[in-house]
Amino acid sequence: WKCCLFLGKSRGEDGQLGHGDAEDRLIPTHVGALDGLEIVSVTCGADHTTAYSGTQIEVYSWGWGDFGRLGHGNSSDLLTPQPIKALQGLRIKQIACGDSHCLAVTMESEVQSWGRNQNGQLGLGSNEDSLVPQKIQAFQ
Repeated sequence: WKCCLFLGKSRGEDGQLGHGDAEDRLIPTHVGALDGLEIVSVTCGADHTTAYSGTQIEVYSWGWGDFGRLGHGNSSDLLTPQPIKALQGLRIKQIACGDSHCLAVTMESEVQSWGRNQNGQLGLGSNEDSLVPQKIQAFQ
């Protein structure tokens, strides 16, 4: 059987609920943009959300794009889920999101990070934000 993804009952001012608008939801609401993608995990940051489709082998993100936290190569906000091109085809084991950044562990034990990096939290050897996922070389 297949299941649908429902997000909501939350603040949506930055589009992090994925419904195509910035409205709050008082009850969980179906996220139609993810229909048929067989989402196996969802992770939320402060103002953004990621979802992983095991069948499509893609990570989707949406919400407030500041600091590159969505991983799409810019700081634009997204009101609906969009695939992160830099992670396409990578089999993901786990995703974790902080306030303004994310990390993804692949099935091959590589770690990718992106977003705000003011304190070096991305593990990339600098304090520069990353607008797209980058492999953390220290874990090689």
